[in-house]
Amino acid sequence: MDDKRIIERVRYIKMEKVGYMGISGSFSEVAAEKLVEQAGIPEAELVPLVCSQNILDALRAGEISYGVLGIRNTTAGPVSEFEHSFHDVEYTVLGEYILPIHHCLFKKHEVDVSALTEVASHPQAFRQTDHNRAERWPQLREHEIEDTAIGADWLANGKLPETTAVICSRKAGTIWGLDLMAENIEDSAENRTTFWLLRL
Repeated sequence: MDDKRIIERVRYIKMEKVGYMGISGSFSEVAAEKLVEQAGIPEAELVPLVCSQNILDALRAGEISYGVLGIRNTTAGPVSEFEHSFHDVEYTVLGEYILPIHHCLFKKHEVDVSALTEVASHPQAFRQTDHNRAERWPQLREHEIEDTAIGADWLANGKLPETTAVICSRKAGTIWGLDLMAENIEDSAENRTTFWLLRL
């Protein structure tokens, strides 16, 4: 019997990296999943990059192939960080997805509501919840951070004072084991954000 060598050929598929604003549990992550599916991008890896400037830098460096960014919100208007980072940049929009945004307020389990002194979140989340917060929690001063889901992470891991509440998605607060104080605190029932899938 002739000695035969069987060679198995493996087809390598390039893993396309897609950067998105925020971290796991953010609204941008949900939009990224939907946009990747719509675009039919095979074997996509979602990369959390927190902010629009990080996405632009990663696109320019070739570290990612696509970016997913929030562009405008029906309640708060244009997303200023996107406008600031991409205002002078040539890019191609490959897809658009409009996501309903439902904000929740979370705190640490062991902290009483009466002990809270501030609320941390992204500036867009503050603008989308202005009226509800003024009526229900007027004593909480605003603490702006880069991303809603990061607030949940930071509060759970001691990077924010225990007397802080955070505005984020229900998913983010649940991931980090926080105590849900209130949900659907957005000012408009039609609160939606438009996200783009783009490349340079």
